[in-house]
Amino acid sequence: MSTVRKAQSLGRAVRLVGLLLGLLLAVLALVLGAAGPAAAHAVLVRASPADGAVLAGAPPQVRLVFSEALAPGLGTVRVIGPEGRRADTGGPPVAQGDALLVGLDAGRQQGTFVVEWRVTAADDGHTTAGAVAFSVGAPSRNAALGAPGGGDRTTQALLDLAVWLGFAGLAVMVGSAAVRLWCLPPDAEAPGALAPGWAVLLVGTVLQLFAYGPATQGESLAHLTDRSLLAATLAGHQGHVLVARILLLALAATAGGPLLRRPGPATRAAAAALTLLFALTWAETSHAAAGPLVPLALLATTLHVAAMALWAGGVATLALLAVRGGGAGLPAVARRFSGLATASVAVLAVTGAWQALREVGSTAALTGTPYGRLLLAKLAVLAVVLAAAGLLRGRVSGRVDNRVEAGAAVRRAVLLELAGVTALVVLTVLMIGTAPARTAAPDSQAGAPDSRPAAAVTILTAAVRGPAN
Repeated sequence: MSTVRKAQSLGRAVRLVGLLLGLLLAVLALVLGAAGPAAAHAVLVRASPADGAVLAGAPPQVRLVFSEALAPGLGTVRVIGPEGRRADTGGPPVAQGDALLVGLDAGRQQGTFVVEWRVTAADDGHTTAGAVAFSVGAPSRNAALGAPGGGDRTTQALLDLAVWLGFAGLAVMVGSAAVRLWCLPPDAEAPGALAPGWAVLLVGTVLQLFAYGPATQGESLAHLTDRSLLAATLAGHQGHVLVARILLLALAATAGGPLLRRPGPATRAAAAALTLLFALTWAETSHAAAGPLVPLALLATTLHVAAMALWAGGVATLALLAVRGGGAGLPAVARRFSGLATASVAVLAVTGAWQALREVGSTAALTGTPYGRLLLAKLAVLAVVLAAAGLLRGRVSGRVDNRVEAGAAVRRAVLLELAGVTALVVLTVLMIGTAPARTAAPDSQAGAPDSRPAAAVTILTAAVRGPAN
């Protein structure tokens, strides 16, 4: 009988291993196989008719050529005539690689036509928008002249919330597992935050999957269930990566419980590998997916996200233990976690410095762009958090003989550190929705000559990605 039970157990283990390997291969195929070549955000490089052109008669169509391949189904072009009405034929534009074509139905209108466009890059998922203008007969006034709209703010806020929920869930999962595997005794009760973190990450990922398409197109919340936008998202790199993340969640749900019940070197290695795979899904939809040195940037961002999740989630788990009354054992757990926290901060410092050099590039861009100023704010908050944490931990070590006072001091230190880490995560989400300084600089705006009698081209970047810098 015992032999039969052993055979059955072995069979179940083999099937479980096969399932895990299959899910891992599917995730890697989706994430790595969908990666495209390095490029910057999609900017307009040529328009026909050209910006500022004055024509004798109306052309049959408008053609816009961009700097890189575009995400299919996530581009719009509108032509506003001099009378303020739509002058295109309606419907989605025709995509031809890196170009979009839209038919023109100008009738007998004479004057200035404004072409408003909004496209999404196929590689990094960022949305750019702009406007050019041409005239038929002679230039005239047009109410559409000026910068294009920034899209629906409510939809954008929902997408930001989804991104924040996703990273918060990842942090809780990773931190809870790290404290369980590295800091608690083998027979200690698990913190109990793994399942809630898993659920929050799933909700954030699904919400991001549905909100991404409407946000890139500037649509309202009524378009969350638009099948064409969802299909376009699923067909693109952003959708592939989010589906890969859901597969990883299935893997974590299948193997997470059994692994955590057997702490040891193999379990820790498996948890670290799963954390890096999760972090890779953020890197693949971050600023690292475009620009110079993409492979190195993806590696640095993956490590950056993993380290941030470990630190933030570990602090949140310690706070949960403190609120639940960790008692006299909390200082010992906190001391064990301090080694992980120190290593995480070191990784954050190295990878963050490299990313700053890549994404900012100059002192002028650091102080003269929104991305640069957010980076400075993040560095300032990080410095304050580290200084406060070091000071409070010094006080804790001075009270090592008084376990009650040491426990109270640890609780104060953990809660303060948690507040600082939360502020860092909020700043990170804001940076995700901001164009990198290397593309936000004035000389990066492309697509029109220096003399523009009609409409200037402007670049907008939608917050449509996962945490990065």
